Amino acid sequence: MWFRLKCPCPVKGCSNNTGQLLEWVCASDGGHISINELGILECASGRHSGKIITWKFDCGSRSGPHRYEAFQPPDYEAFTHAMAMALPHMKEAGASWVHSLITEIDRQFKG
Repeated sequence: MWFRLKCPCPVKGCSNNTGQLLEWVCASDGGHISINELGILECASGRHSGKIITWKFDCGSRSGPHRYEAFQPPDYEAFTHAMAMALPHMKEAGASWVHSLITEIDRQFKG
């Protein structure tokens, strides 16, 4: 099951990772980004898809980690924190979906 990715910036040290939910869009085609319980991100067109750890994020901040290179890979702690902030707004996902996502995030980052 897919849900639009709305979460704080998942980049370690970014000032935009404290609580504001950002609506992520694909830099190539401008469509929204969705996430599934297998830890896969995909743009609305379906042309760009892959595991969370293969994506890079640009929240628009030009300070901290985004200062010299806008697109940054997610960090394990920052991404799990971002998901913790986002999950209360994804009530329809359900406990099983959330458990699968958290397990897969752990597998991708630590595997």
